[in-house]
Amino acid sequence: MKSIDSESAKVFPHKGARVGAVMLTWNQREMTLEGLTSLSGLDEPRPRVILVDNGSHDGTIEAVHEKFPDVEILGLPENIGFCAANNRGAELLMQDSEIEYLVFLNNDIEIEKNAISLLTAFMDSTPGASACGPLIFFHEPPEIIWAAGGAIAADLMWFPPHLRGRRDPGLHRPRQVDYIHGCSLFVRRTVAERVGLFDERFFIYHDEVDWCLRMKKLGGEIWLVPDAHLFHKVSLAVGQHSPMMIYYTSRNKLLFWWKHGRWSDLPKFYAFHLWKLIRIFARVRNGWAYLSLGKALIDAFSGLFGRGHLDRARKG
Repeated sequence: MKSIDSESAKVFPHKGARVGAVMLTWNQREMTLEGLTSLSGLDEPRPRVILVDNGSHDGTIEAVHEKFPDVEILGLPENIGFCAANNRGAELLMQDSEIEYLVFLNNDIEIEKNAISLLTAFMDSTPGASACGPLIFFHEPPEIIWAAGGAIAADLMWFPPHLRGRRDPGLHRPRQVDYIHGCSLFVRRTVAERVGLFDERFFIYHDEVDWCLRMKKLGGEIWLVPDAHLFHKVSLAVGQHSPMMIYYTSRNKLLFWWKHGRWSDLPKFYAFHLWKLIRIFARVRNGWAYLSLGKALIDAFSGLFGRGHLDRARKG
């Protein structure tokens, strides 16, 4: 395995893979080992895997080095965020001329062994597809859907996932959606070269929605491939509105609106999100949440994006 830091040579050895996978980690050693174990059992075409370590200090790199000698590691000195870290991994993969597709995967996943082969075959047979993704289930309970792609309500800057919390109604036929979630986003390499990668100003949250919409604006299609399955290790009890999440989602919705919204939609956007915030704060009742929202608004209107949260609030 090649363990690489940000100052190392930029060209990986040739491996001949058609698919390049980027997986991120940050101080989640055991979860990362489980995610890589799932990838190690995939059918052909087996992806070339780069693990981007966002400045972990829990021994993740050493553990991966020992257990997965074929996984390449890009070790970053600090946490530069979901978007930038994914971009650094993708940029390295795209130096390999054999890579035709990029797949971005969270480390908190378990993927069925045929998922990558199904996604690859779909993209091979669908030249108009810019990106696609699998049907995502909760890891527990595994029969409940976490997301079947998502919708973009552009007038409200609202991005609801399809079918969350429901049982699989028997989806088999691929269908077009507005976006695929970033925990398992499969992208055509030539599209990434034409559209660009993740907008790093988002840092985290809503970045994949922005990217998929940019693809669609250039005529690309985004598809759900429901026979490909992935299980996401998140809690079914959603609604854990931490101060960090409130900060980034609030700030990034404004960034998204400035990129894609219309002035005529501003009253609806304001009223809808005011209503949502009232509901959130009625449940949270956390002073750091209010402070996070205030800082999100100040930063957004000041044009301060990227990493920008309160250190103490991040622990809330």
